[in-house]
Amino acid sequence: MNQLSLSTGSLSHLVGKEYYDFNTIAALMKSIHTRGLIDGFEFQKIAEWDSVGPPRNDYQEGYYTGRRARAWKCSSRHSIQELANTIRDLEIPILSVHANRDVGICLCRENDEDIKRGTDLIDETLLLCNALGSKVAVFHFWDTWTGEIDTESLCDILDDYQSRYPGIRACVENIPTRVEGLTPFELSKLFNSVTLDTRWACMYDELERFRDILPRIANIHLRGELVDSQWVFKSSTWTFDDIVQLIRDRWRYSGLITLEPEGGYRNATLDNLVEAIDHLRRDLRLNSH
Repeated sequence: MNQLSLSTGSLSHLVGKEYYDFNTIAALMKSIHTRGLIDGFEFQKIAEWDSVGPPRNDYQEGYYTGRRARAWKCSSRHSIQELANTIRDLEIPILSVHANRDVGICLCRENDEDIKRGTDLIDETLLLCNALGSKVAVFHFWDTWTGEIDTESLCDILDDYQSRYPGIRACVENIPTRVEGLTPFELSKLFNSVTLDTRWACMYDELERFRDILPRIANIHLRGELVDSQWVFKSSTWTFDDIVQLIRDRWRYSGLITLEPEGGYRNATLDNLVEAIDHLRRDLRLNSH
């Protein structure tokens, strides 16, 4: 039976707060879960909370620049233990944890310090999963801007950490790549567990290819923009309803489905979100609980 989850990314936008406002995110998680429409959440451990340094994707020519670096300066820091304690106090299920997106950037650097930072982030994520009882971890496992990836090394690293946490499925997401001759599907299928992101799969015209590795998919990021109280997916080949039908009827997928808003929530309200989740739950033929 499917479980329906909601990403915590952008939740705070529903009440006009910054996306890195952890206290607002926690309060909204509690409020949404009491409605009984979702089975739990995918908790995004964002880089803006990290004490080590700003998000790596704002790094250019020796300097941290851009929106995320500025957000890091404004954001409070939260350790793994602090996050775990606060979330446990909420008494809500965390079905998956999305790792800091810097993992893949660090692992694809050439110096040992950066690679060590990447492996530390893997360990932190799996520790947080363990503390929260989550069975799925989601990783961006390569740098989307690099033209060369040592796939054998990446597979070895993840296999090592997976062996340390056998009760947690360490999943690689099919994020974009600039490696010549390799697509996100061809990279992600090298790993034992996968999170399928429907946006990236459609962008590369690869959605139907994932049927070949269906047993390895532990989580599907169902992407859509919330317009009024409806989920809308803007693609030249797939609608949101098409993707739901594919997952439900053709694949008969029975694993975790995580709603991930496209572009945040913009002008949406909490009531819009609740109504849209209710519609989706009925479309997926899931009973309310």
